[in-house]
Amino acid sequence: MDLSTAVEKLISDLIYLGGNGIATVVYFYVGARLYRLSQQTGQLPEFLIAVSFLFWVLSYLLYDFPYAITRSEELVPAVCAYGSLIAAGVGNVVIALFIRAVFRPGVLWAAWLVAAIAVCSFAGIAGSAWLGDWEGIDPLANSWYWLECSATLAPSIWMGAEGFAHYFKARRRLKLGLSEPLDCNRFLLWAIAGTLWAILEGVSIANDYVYALTGRWSELLTVGVALFEVSPVAVIWIVFFPPAGYRRWVARRGKSAAA
Repeated sequence: MDLSTAVEKLISDLIYLGGNGIATVVYFYVGARLYRLSQQTGQLPEFLIAVSFLFWVLSYLLYDFPYAITRSEELVPAVCAYGSLIAAGVGNVVIALFIRAVFRPGVLWAAWLVAAIAVCSFAGIAGSAWLGDWEGIDPLANSWYWLECSATLAPSIWMGAEGFAHYFKARRRLKLGLSEPLDCNRFLLWAIAGTLWAILEGVSIANDYVYALTGRWSELLTVGVALFEVSPVAVIWIVFFPPAGYRRWVARRGKSAAA
């Protein structure tokens, strides 16, 4: 490996590990806070989203810690890479359960959708292992990759769609004085979070394509992955723990909309 290639790899590694490191810390902090909140309120949604975040943290740790030591995808133990993929899959299924609990409790089609997401997720993960793609990152040679990706993308699209649909309904009620501004704004935040997660999946797929074709990650797409990893959880933080200044801003906008 010549000097320029080594420098490029170092920069790429720093971007990747730095972005994932920030995402790991943020997801752990928000997940821990939400878990504590769920113990205080006894509410299922807070518990489910906390569990999903903590499984994603586990996914990061299982892969990124060995990678930070070895600096090579090939040297990350298969058990760590596959464990990371399983933990991410569990997190995706739990977030689907969360969406059903928040937006469609007791609705049969929503239960079937969660079941389909779970089947696609774990079938895709098992199929990737069968083909030897322990990390589940080869969209060219691994057809199971797309099944697992669909299980990751579906909850994001579902959350975005539900958020926007409920937001527009709440906005109409707000104009009639039948809804609270903060409740209306929360639906919009859910929609934004789901949209950002969907974009994250699209950027990740594009980066996987680049790696499959060239054997190297795209630095630009890696930065995009890091950005879209962190931004949705920041939005979720505002949903559950809105700062006082933000609540006042929403209240003012709500009064203007009602007027």
